[in-house]
Amino acid sequence: MVFMRSIKPRVALYGLSLCLATVAQAQDAAPPTSPAATSPTPNPTSTFSDAELEQYVKAALAVQQIQQDTATPDTDKQTKMAAAVQSAGLTPEKFNQIATAS
Repeated sequence: MVFMRSIKPRVALYGLSLCLATVAQAQDAAPPTSPAATSPTPNPTSTFSDAELEQYVKAALAVQQIQQDTATPDTDKQTKMAAAVQSAGLTPEKFNQIATAS
C-alpha cells in the first residue's frame, strides 16, 4: 500500500504534463520558418534547479485544480492551464521538459 501512495502523485503529475503538451502545441500555432526555429528535444539527462522543480509542482497543482473544476468550460481550461504554468514562473515548454524528465 505504501508503494501505491507514492506512485499516485507521480502518475497524476505525469498525466497533467501530457495535458499541458497540448497547451504548448496550441501556443505554437505559427509553423516554424526554419529547422533552427524548432524546439529541441528534451535531454533525458537534463538537470533542473530546485527553484524550477518548485515552480513545476506549483504549476502542476494549479493545472490539476483547473482540470477538476467542473464550473469552467472545457474550451477555457487550456488557456487557464497555460496561464497557471506561466504564473508559476515556467514556460509550457519547460514544464513539459521537467515532466518528461521525471
